[in-house]
Amino acid sequence: MLKQRVITAVVLAVLAAVALFKSTELIWQWIVLLVGFIAAWEWAGLARLTKVWQKIAFALLVLLLSWISLLMLSVQGLVFLTVIESILLMSVVFRYQQSKALKGPRSAGFILMSGVLSIVVFTVALIHFRSSFSPQVILLSLLVIWAIDTGAYFSGKRFGKTKLAPYVSPGKTWEGVWGGVLLAFIVAWLSVQWVQVELSVSAWLFALVLAFIALFSVLGDLFESVLKRQAGVKDSSHLLPGHGGVLDRIDSLLIALPMMYLLWHFGSML
Repeated sequence: MLKQRVITAVVLAVLAAVALFKSTELIWQWIVLLVGFIAAWEWAGLARLTKVWQKIAFALLVLLLSWISLLMLSVQGLVFLTVIESILLMSVVFRYQQSKALKGPRSAGFILMSGVLSIVVFTVALIHFRSSFSPQVILLSLLVIWAIDTGAYFSGKRFGKTKLAPYVSPGKTWEGVWGGVLLAFIVAWLSVQWVQVELSVSAWLFALVLAFIALFSVLGDLFESVLKRQAGVKDSSHLLPGHGGVLDRIDSLLIALPMMYLLWHFGSML
């Protein structure tokens, strides 16, 4: 199982790096839209849609809305939708935890609506991210998000005592989260030096904000955990051997990455 997981991770990392650094703008756009299409298919399953035509219809709807939003959605509109999404995710996770897993999003319509919002915001932000900034800046942002997950894992194993949200994800602890934030800050500061960006604020402050935004990746992960618990599944699909589905790989990016893009848009210039 570990060997399979490692092989899949290496293959995904190579494909992602090639797409990020070598693809044209048009190819990158369609790669991201394809990822959104697959994620929407899996999201339909979390809403308990079982028929193939239902999943295809929902995935095509998300694809169409992503395309329209890519053409028509302004940065201000993206800010508004990102705020709405963050409020929605926080309210669902908080309500589920406070009710001790008794009050979760059971309505298929609500789950599908949250999927449309989350995936459209993610795809639009990621496409604009690459067209507006260098691949190195996107990689920097991804490294900061992944750092919080890595730091949380190791600090949680070593120091974890206080459960973060035991009814949502029993393994996560507050000690792990803060350890992850610390590592994310270190990675953010080092990465800012590496890409040599010109910032409108100090590198220390910018790295601190990057680490804070990365904290929202935990929220994205917790939100998907709630949906999977409601659907009674361990993974969003079995598409990626040893890793579950596409949603299981991008859940931490759904809200954090759009926030990263908006931070770079408003807070820095290359």
